[in-house]
Amino acid sequence: MDFTKVSGRSGFNVFWLISVSMVFLLAGLFAYFFMASQQYNHLHLDKLQASIQLHINRRLQNEVNDAIHFIDARYHSAERMIMAESQNEVSQAITLMNRFYAQNRHTMSDVELKRQLIELLRGMRFFDHRGYIFVGDQHGKGLLVPEQPDLEGTSMIDIKDDQGYYFVRQFRQISQSETGRGYVRYRWYPPGERQQMENKIAYIAQFKPYNWFVGGGDYISHIKQDLQQEVIEHLQGIQFGKNGYLSVIDLDGKVIAGQGVQQFVGKPLAELQQPTDRRRIAQLLERVEQGGFMLSAWYQEDGQPAPEQLLYASLFPAWNWAVLAGSYDDPSLELLLQQRAQIDQNDRDSNITLALLIMVLVSIAAVLMRYYVRGFKEVYSHIQNDLEQQSIALNENARALEISKRVVDAAHEGIMITDADNHIIRINESFTRITGYVFDDVKDMNPKILCSSSHPPAFYQAMWQALNTQGEWHGEIWNRRKNGTLYPQALSITIFRNAQGKVENYIGTFTDISQRKAFEEQLEHMAQTDSLTDLPNRRSLSHRLRHELDVLKRHPDRQLGLIFMDLDLFKNINDTFGHGVGDQVLITIARRLNDTVRVIDMVSRVGGDEFIILLGSQPGDMQQTAICLAQRIIQAVSKPLTIADTELQLTTSLGIALAPEHSEDAAQLMEYADLALYRAKEDSSNNYRLFSMRMLEEKLATNVTIEKAISE
Repeated sequence: MDFTKVSGRSGFNVFWLISVSMVFLLAGLFAYFFMASQQYNHLHLDKLQASIQLHINRRLQNEVNDAIHFIDARYHSAERMIMAESQNEVSQAITLMNRFYAQNRHTMSDVELKRQLIELLRGMRFFDHRGYIFVGDQHGKGLLVPEQPDLEGTSMIDIKDDQGYYFVRQFRQISQSETGRGYVRYRWYPPGERQQMENKIAYIAQFKPYNWFVGGGDYISHIKQDLQQEVIEHLQGIQFGKNGYLSVIDLDGKVIAGQGVQQFVGKPLAELQQPTDRRRIAQLLERVEQGGFMLSAWYQEDGQPAPEQLLYASLFPAWNWAVLAGSYDDPSLELLLQQRAQIDQNDRDSNITLALLIMVLVSIAAVLMRYYVRGFKEVYSHIQNDLEQQSIALNENARALEISKRVVDAAHEGIMITDADNHIIRINESFTRITGYVFDDVKDMNPKILCSSSHPPAFYQAMWQALNTQGEWHGEIWNRRKNGTLYPQALSITIFRNAQGKVENYIGTFTDISQRKAFEEQLEHMAQTDSLTDLPNRRSLSHRLRHELDVLKRHPDRQLGLIFMDLDLFKNINDTFGHGVGDQVLITIARRLNDTVRVIDMVSRVGGDEFIILLGSQPGDMQQTAICLAQRIIQAVSKPLTIADTELQLTTSLGIALAPEHSEDAAQLMEYADLALYRAKEDSSNNYRLFSMRMLEEKLATNVTIEKAISE
């Protein structure tokens, strides 16, 4: 036996075995890493899909909860509507009665005048013709009861509702109170119904000439029914996301409102023509009564039946309604499907690559078997290069998924992503909601299309300088919506750079701050004006006065005037008629002062019944201008005014100081005008005085005398 051949054959077989084993081992390792990467990609997509689905679920739930809150708010606003409208109608009736009484009390007998007053109110109707005016005297006798005329002329003092409440006695008690007006809650029969009473609210006021009580009101349930149509119109206008919608269904089976179900609105379940429609709505109602999330067959926007959709439902028992929200599709899911399709394509390409690679490995092993070590190194190097390519592809997929995740995570803010050349490549739903632009409108466009031309070029130059030096910019900016309206934004722009430091994207996030701006303007207005009269307050006056004095320094030929004014014996009005009447007097006087002064003048209220009029600076004789204006103010204030059926006639006193004649200091000028006012009040009421230095000397002398007396 040739042991050399046997040994050679054995070595050859071992070499073959080792080579084949190494080939399959390498192929197995590559297949393992490839499958692991596939599993990682799909697991990541599954987690992202779960996150997106949770976001969609929360949005459906929030939309339904917001709708329920709106319905509940409108449902509970019925009482406020009744109270406001009843007060308005009764007040108009009292005003009409007072006017008729004043015009005819000297020409008609008392009996005829009362009869005419009652007939004057008999035809008045409101609350969609349900409301009416009723009248009674202080003995409880019904004088006007339009819905039950058989009660007119009879005593109603002992009438009570089904809960034992003597509401007519309450009418009389309110009309005899100090204010003579107020609200009463009670129960009474609705029009055309004499079996069951319902809750009602009435406003009662006193007609003073005959000491009558006059009232009017409506049933709470009727007003709530009136509000249903308003609520339905509001809900029909709500659309969220790209295809999100709200629907309202009566629990008895009648569709109230919704997209895709317009053909069923207002029809009871039994009247629907198609059995499949009745079955579909009935199945939905069975699930709706439990509330929460559900999968149910429903309808598309065009009214065609749709497969199972995810819906969220909540009940509003007061109206026996179920409110549900759904969405035909969602852009976030579309983006996810695109990413999944891209990864699936990469998987198919990689499978082909894997098969080709294994064939190459087998071929190399067969051809280069005698050079096993060197061949093994070459195969290993090839596999390593291929793995690196796979790693690059995985990194690119991870980056695309990260961008998608940013869009989903920041969905409550408007988001715009541009490429390195500042061309728009992606936006989110909030961008569309805030600006009105959809992606096709702005794709590959420069963000300049959003500019409002409200900022100078230097503003944008500073913005780009901050971006280039700091990598981000934050601030407020005015932009323009698609419909042309301007609005303020809180905008943040961030530069996204790759590993080499090169700019790849500009990411802008923004929110609409219109409401915040409006609130800030309201706060500024409140800080600058008097809350009662809406006139400028002392702070606003001081700012304007300092500005006008600065103008005088630049223009020596100009003068300005300051008139200090208060109402004579105003305290007597508050003590006699109450502060409510006093406030109405101040409002009326403020309106008259504004009508009396010139356009360039400023009327301000600095406290109590004190007003200061700042005469805008002008060239020429300011003294004569100030005196003429003071005389007009005295005439305007002295005109009679009627507050709460009471006629009043007021007088006023005024003090005048001039600049620069008397002083160029704001505080000193106000002090001199105040001193002139008190001199006017000492001399006689309802007049004015011009400041003179003699007044200041007399005041100083008086102060010295008082100090001397105190020291002794």
